[in-house]
Amino acid sequence: MVEVTDGRWPSGGGPRSSESPGGSELREVVFCTPLRGASFLPSESTGRLESGHLLLIDSHRHLRMVPARGCELAVLRIPRELLPCGDDSLARVVGRSHDAATGTAALLLPLLHALATRDAPSPVDAYGHGTAARLRNMLADLVACLVEEVVERELEADRGGSGSADREATDRIRRWTNARLADSRLRPDTVATAHYMSVRRLHKLFERESGTISRWIQQRRLEECRRELGRGDGRPVMVSSVAQRWGFVNAAHFSRAFRAKYGMSPRAWRKVRTGLADAVDVVPPLFGRPLGEAVAEENCLVPKG
Repeated sequence: MVEVTDGRWPSGGGPRSSESPGGSELREVVFCTPLRGASFLPSESTGRLESGHLLLIDSHRHLRMVPARGCELAVLRIPRELLPCGDDSLARVVGRSHDAATGTAALLLPLLHALATRDAPSPVDAYGHGTAARLRNMLADLVACLVEEVVERELEADRGGSGSADREATDRIRRWTNARLADSRLRPDTVATAHYMSVRRLHKLFERESGTISRWIQQRRLEECRRELGRGDGRPVMVSSVAQRWGFVNAAHFSRAFRAKYGMSPRAWRKVRTGLADAVDVVPPLFGRPLGEAVAEENCLVPKG
């Protein structure tokens, strides 16, 4: 699941995309951290990727990284389609190192180190295919959580000029609305009335969130539907039931909105996160070897050909 390399990428370039069973290129998000030493990373202000920091790389975006002598990287590859986050958010986070002292990165760093221990068993041997697939999904969710956390932190910094009263009001409305997402009657006027303000004032508060309160509500509902459809715990999940449970009264509208945001239908997402359990090769990590073509192919979490 996790590769340990001497810092070199395949063919001396960058992270390599594998091929899907249909022969098309499989886009990956590569997640790595130095176990020892450091790599030169020109995109960083310090010019280095050091221990205690995490780096996300999009296989479809070029990144120049040169390993220093003695550098050893722990590398985790995740198919892009497994990550529940938008391309716009991902683009803001890849190609940069992230301090793992706090937040989600502080959870991911020791996990990546633990998976990279030399005596780590194969996830399939240790837990079975079902649990190994769920572990894969949880890792993808944590990486997506890191992406959204970084984006939210930067957006909050951009909003620093707005008054604290506005921020407190927005946070209060978000908490109130999150608790009522399942109510199909949730509309801007009902939210505004519950908080003793005009609809115009409400929309003003959410201008920097997603344009309008309605779009923010739909975004949150889609996130909850995506989470439930992709939980992969073996229980049957009906798309229409999930949509209705989170306030969507029209199944066709839900499917269109889901595809527009995540690039695939709700059923395709459910299949990716649950139906791949029998078709994904989750292999034990290989250690102490350069990341050559053969090693890269053996360690990618990709559908079997």
